Amino acid sequence: MVLEKREWIIISIITFILGILVGNYAFKSNSNNLINIEDQVTKIYVDIAGEIKSPGVYEMENGDRVFQLIEKAGGATENADISSINLSKKLTDGEKIIIFAKRNLIDSETTTSSSITQSDTSSSINSSTNKSNLININTASQKELEELPGIGPALAQKIIDYREKNGYFSTIEDIKKVSGIGDKRFEAIKDSITVGP
Repeated sequence: MVLEKREWIIISIITFILGILVGNYAFKSNSNNLINIEDQVTKIYVDIAGEIKSPGVYEMENGDRVFQLIEKAGGATENADISSINLSKKLTDGEKIIIFAKRNLIDSETTTSSSITQSDTSSSINSSTNKSNLININTASQKELEELPGIGPALAQKIIDYREKNGYFSTIEDIKKVSGIGDKRFEAIKDSITVGP
């Protein structure tokens, strides 16, 4: 009887060890299969719009960057503000990239280049300057956004990333949808921003 009990104990231990080994092998096999499936996803589709020569949806390789998409779409137009885009950013499936136009500074340049000496026109000059100093949050570059009170490089990039993903801001209040911009920060910048031309 003693030998039989020992045999059963040995058999139980061996069975337990075999069960662990088989379980580990099955888990590793499933993990490898999942990795292989992910590796097989090599094609993604990305939409590009705005100041681009051939806007539309393009098939790209998984891991491609924004600059490669721009090249595939025929390049940016002369009016494109490339400085507001992260050209090295990796593309993701279903993403939309918007290339914004450069800010129109013709009005402000005309005002500053004209030689006006009459003192009675100073109020109209100030009014025009104030309007031209508004920063358009739909087209401003990162450097321009950083000129706003309380907006640093990280927050400026968040604004650009948000509008690239979601499109133009409809109202200046929409900027509060950007992570990090609450009511208090909005109050500090609302008189300095616009969404119009």
